Amino acid sequence: MTGSRFRESTSHRSGVRFAELLKVQARLALREPYGPLGGIALPAVLLAVFGFIGRQLPGNVGDTGLTIIDLWTPTILVLAFLYIAVSLPNTLVRDREIGWLRRVSTTPLHPSMLLAAQLIFDLVLAAAAVLIVILGGALVFGASLHVQILPFVVSLLLSIAEIFALSLVLVALMPSQAVASAVSGVVVFVLMFLSGLWVQPAQVGDPLRTIMYYSPSGAAARALLDAVFNGSPSYAALLTMAVYTVIFGFIAIRYFRWE
Repeated sequence: MTGSRFRESTSHRSGVRFAELLKVQARLALREPYGPLGGIALPAVLLAVFGFIGRQLPGNVGDTGLTIIDLWTPTILVLAFLYIAVSLPNTLVRDREIGWLRRVSTTPLHPSMLLAAQLIFDLVLAAAAVLIVILGGALVFGASLHVQILPFVVSLLLSIAEIFALSLVLVALMPSQAVASAVSGVVVFVLMFLSGLWVQPAQVGDPLRTIMYYSPSGAAARALLDAVFNGSPSYAALLTMAVYTVIFGFIAIRYFRWE
């Protein structure tokens, strides 16, 4: 009985400490709101922009059978995930650089709890972005969504997993916050293009179309596009995201360091 009470007490204290750590990480993130602004505010602005363009230029884009707001809604969603995920390298590399991760390791909480708190906060932002983009696209701008829950959830989870795993690769490999910020900016810009923000894969020819479809952000946008309009995402897109998740996850685990 005494041992059981001790374990319960220890578990309760750990839960309280983790909740406090989560609050601290949230406050720090809001002081440098790169993730919240890029992951929620910017997609909301882009949704409004493409929604306005769609109303000025009604009709389908090329032979896709989809309107402008239909076609760009999944791309904006992927963009939200990219901006939320890229806050991880900026935050965690900074924490490692100033010795915060090392100091946390001297407390009852393992540094992995710091990583878990940051990931939870970012997942909350990602969920908010999904609600804003999907509901805003459908209710405000009339995107003709035909979402089937299971294919959409699978596509959504794989999209988040591969993009967040990529951000952890940057955390593992970048030596300083300055380098992490610069490299993250380049990576996000390239993935924004490959996701179809400026030009959709359906509007270009091969080999660029193939490169876009099988890039991390392009596969995510393609799977989400199929899931919200066609009901069933491409197996090639799902497999591509799964492979990227495994590769990025392996690299992140292999090279991640706390100091």
